[in-house]
Amino acid sequence: MRLFKKKKEEFKPQRNELFDIPVGSMIELSDLATFNLQEKTTQTYELRAYKKYEADGFLRYMYDLVDDEEVILGVDVDTSTDECNLVRFVIDSEEEFTEPLGDTMVMEFEDPESSGETIEVKYKRINIINTKMTTVAPDGSEEYFDIELQDFSSDDGSILTAELWDSYFTFYLGEPIERTNVNVFMINPDEKK
Repeated sequence: MRLFKKKKEEFKPQRNELFDIPVGSMIELSDLATFNLQEKTTQTYELRAYKKYEADGFLRYMYDLVDDEEVILGVDVDTSTDECNLVRFVIDSEEEFTEPLGDTMVMEFEDPESSGETIEVKYKRINIINTKMTTVAPDGSEEYFDIELQDFSSDDGSILTAELWDSYFTFYLGEPIERTNVNVFMINPDEKK
């Protein structure tokens, strides 16, 4: 008979490679938007900087990728399971805050099938959350509090996210992408270039 019970090993979830990717790492995208814009099956970007948003039960990363163009890879984390939803964003605009956003927003885009024509897309707000934001860049990180995020979605599945920081809204437009469309090539952050 044993006097001491064998201690059960504590369950530790494996580190997700989409969390806190070191600046300078390379990220390869092979989603449909990348194919349509670049006319190639994959495009590799360098991670220039990122923003990490945290609140109770909420975790989101916005990875700023750069090559010939700038793309934002959004990673929304289900904090109970560590599963992620991914969105490929571009920055649509930055505007000074003058009045609160409504429950719906209408955006106009150039119609790719008719030159000079525009199409309207209606977005409905699905979420507002106040977060702590940590910005991470090659020269270090900084924390900011009371950053407001507002998420909108449209009937065609596209996503609009508005970030209110200081007195400016930054509008991110994006489309969901699959995990299989993202490959991360991490650098060791301790190694100097």
